Amino acid sequence: MVKYYLIGLPGSGKSTIGRELAHELKYKFIDTDKLIEGKYGNISNIFKEHGEAYFRDVESEILKSLMCLDNVVISCGGGIVEREINKSYMNGIVVYLDASLKEINNRLANDTSRPLMATNSVMDLYKRRHQKYDSFKTFRVKNQIISKAIKDIKKETSRLCKKNKF
Repeated sequence: MVKYYLIGLPGSGKSTIGRELAHELKYKFIDTDKLIEGKYGNISNIFKEHGEAYFRDVESEILKSLMCLDNVVISCGGGIVEREINKSYMNGIVVYLDASLKEINNRLANDTSRPLMATNSVMDLYKRRHQKYDSFKTFRVKNQIISKAIKDIKKETSRLCKKNKF
């Protein structure tokens, strides 16, 4: 029984790859941002009305509530690494999806639903978070082609399982 946590910058493909990986593995797919929106409302509104610190508290609470699940692929919000405590809530394989900044910029060009993108460039977020993603990850996968990224995730997981790491 394996649980995957997908981390990375906004627009790195966490939700897209997560859905496809879960489908291939016959696992459940969970998007933490969607859970937050279902329980607390629109993320942009949470940021506006309560601030980022409150949002990060909610995000940590949601992540912690998922610890008891197995056979699941969890797409985490891009800022999940902003709180070190969240590392302890990720009791599974943590995959850092690393896409090129150019590709992320292309994906986010017309997306107005991401509150931190209104005040930060992709480069700013990358500089602030790259080392944090590295410290959380079990392994990193380059995301240029979805099918290849999924193949790489499965291959690396198999390698880790053979070494009894999971």
